[in-house]
Amino acid sequence: MAENPGEQRDGQLQGQQPTRRSFVKSIAVVIGAIILGGLWGLRRWYHSQSTPAQVIAQMGDIPVNGTKIFQYPTDVAPCILVRTGETSYAAYSRICTHNSCPVFYRPDENGFECRCHNALFSITDGSVLQGPPPRPLPRILLEFRGNDILAVGVAKT
Repeated sequence: MAENPGEQRDGQLQGQQPTRRSFVKSIAVVIGAIILGGLWGLRRWYHSQSTPAQVIAQMGDIPVNGTKIFQYPTDVAPCILVRTGETSYAAYSRICTHNSCPVFYRPDENGFECRCHNALFSITDGSVLQGPPPRPLPRILLEFRGNDILAVGVAKT
């Protein structure tokens, strides 16, 4: 069967220019791809930036099994510092990875409790011990300089 020059094929008339509608769709797809690529690149750049060191406490300020709330790496990112022994400390984000509820240190459980859904995280590595959270708590990296306890970054998981 021979094709006629005016016969429709794939939504266009054969032998004619693309329609205005198909041209606009193509441009929209290209612009969307450019925007997504730019956002992906911006996200990679942001996550590659190092976070500045910040003094969060002094050695001996909090008792063994005591806690201190601090903000790191931004002023709206609550974290919790726990003195787990005479010379040992641990720090994690205070935001549950399930529904962003605050977590509280439970020395009797040796972990962090999220009261929203009865979740429990390990003090050792932030891993989920119980409940629905999909990921461990982000661990705050600590450094000790003299009497200063510094937050120096967030561990990559």
